[in-house]
Amino acid sequence: MIRRGLTFAVFAFLVCLSSSLANITNVTYASDNDGAFTCTPWSWTDVSGVSELPVSVSGDQYWAPGHLILNVLTTGGDDPTLKIDNSIDNETDFDWTKFTVNLYMAVDFTLTNVTVTAPGDWSVVSGDNQTAAWNGSEYVATVVYDTGTAIPNDGISTIDFGYWVKFSGSPSYTLTQEMIPVPEPSTLALVAVGGLFLVRFVSRRGRK
Repeated sequence: MIRRGLTFAVFAFLVCLSSSLANITNVTYASDNDGAFTCTPWSWTDVSGVSELPVSVSGDQYWAPGHLILNVLTTGGDDPTLKIDNSIDNETDFDWTKFTVNLYMAVDFTLTNVTVTAPGDWSVVSGDNQTAAWNGSEYVATVVYDTGTAIPNDGISTIDFGYWVKFSGSPSYTLTQEMIPVPEPSTLALVAVGGLFLVRFVSRRGRK
C-alpha cells in the first residue's frame, strides 16, 4: 500500500512538472523596416510545440543600430528556450572591429551559450551566462564581441554569432535584437576630424 502511494505521488509530480514546462508553438521574425538591417521575414509553427527551438537569421547591416524583432507564442508555461544563430553581412561603409548586441524583452530572461564562430579569431568579450537587468521599462542584456581581424565592408564578409535565450512569465513574447557594429579607431578619427572641419566651415560662413 505504501509502495503504491509512493508510485502515485512520483507519477503526479512528473505530470505536474511536464505540464509546467512551456512549448514554443509559433515564432516569426523580421527587421523593423528602418533600413539599417534587412532580412527575409521568417515564420515557424507547430501546434504540439517544442520546449527548445533553433532559429537561424541571415541578413545585411547598412548602418547602426539595426534591429531584428522576434515574436514568440508558447503554451503558457515556464522556461522555453530559443537557440538563435545569426549571420550578418557587413554592408556599412566601414570595417567592423567590434560588435555589440543588445537584447530587450518585457519579461525576465537569461542568456547562455553565447558564441561567435566567424571570423575565427573573434571572441566573446562579455555577456555569456547572464540574467537580464531591468532598466525601468524592460529587461535588457548586452553581449560584446571583439576582433582579431576586422570584418571588411565588402558586402560578403559576415559576423556569425549566437546565443540561447530562456524566458518565462507570459504566453506571448517579443524579443528585440539590436546590433551595433563599431568601426576601426582610424575610421573614428577621420569622422571626428571631418566633423571639426564642418563645424569651422559653418562657423566661418555664419560670421560672414
